[in-house]
Amino acid sequence: MWLQGVLVGLAIGAFVLIAIEDVIHLNKAKTTLLLGTFSWLLLFIFGPGALGVDDVGESLNENLLEIATLWLFLMAAMTFVAFLNAKGLIANLIYRLLPGRIGERGLLYLTGTFAFAFSSLADNITATLVSLTLVLSLGLPPKKTLRFAVLAVFAVNSGGVALITGDVTTLMIFLADKVRISELMLLAIPAFVSVMLLATLLLPGLGGEVHLSRERRPTRRLDRFVAWLFLATILSTLGLNVLFGIPPC
Repeated sequence: MWLQGVLVGLAIGAFVLIAIEDVIHLNKAKTTLLLGTFSWLLLFIFGPGALGVDDVGESLNENLLEIATLWLFLMAAMTFVAFLNAKGLIANLIYRLLPGRIGERGLLYLTGTFAFAFSSLADNITATLVSLTLVLSLGLPPKKTLRFAVLAVFAVNSGGVALITGDVTTLMIFLADKVRISELMLLAIPAFVSVMLLATLLLPGLGGEVHLSRERRPTRRLDRFVAWLFLATILSTLGLNVLFGIPPC
C-alpha cells in the first residue's frame, strides 16, 4: 500500500535529519515533530477503510501517552543532574575520589569506571560532557587524550544499557514491557567487562604519571541535600519496581 511506503519513508527521513543535525543546523526535535505530525495527518486522511478515525485517534492518544510518560521520567532525572552539575557537586565528587597523583594506566581504568557508573544515573549527553570535561582537564598529549575520550564515550554508552535512568532507548524498551529492571541490571556485568576490556586494549603507550589539581567548589547544605534526594529517588524507583512492580513514571 502506498501509504505504508510513504510513512516508512518519512520515518527514514526523520532518522537521516537527526543524523545530520550538526550539518544542517536544524534541531532534531523540530524535524521529528514536523514529520511525525505529518505522518499522523496522512494516516487520518488516507488511512485504510478498516481503520476508522476513532481507531486512529485512539492510537494517537496511546502514542502521546507513551511520549508523555517518557518525558516525565527523563525530565525529573535530567533536572536533578543538571542542578548538581551546575552547583559543582559532580566535579567535587570526582576530585574527592581521584588521588592527587596517579599513573596513566590506573587513571584510564578509573575514567572508564566513572563514566560507566555516572551514565547509569544520568542521561548519556550529560554523562558524556562531564566525562570529556574530566579528560580534557588532565592536560595529556593529543594522542593520549584521544584514548581517554574513546574509552569515556564507550563507557557512557555501556553504562546506559544497564539501567533505565541512563539511556532513552533502554527506558523505551522497559516502558514497552519488553524487559524487566531486574533483567536490565544483569546486563551491567557484561557491559562493565567490555569497558575494562577496551581499557586494557588502550593501555599500550601509556605509562606516565598524571598530577591532578583539586579545584573544589564550595557547596551549600541544600545542594548536598538535593544530591542525596536524587540518589534516594533513583534507588527507590529501581527498588520499588523490582520488589512491588511499581512503575517508575
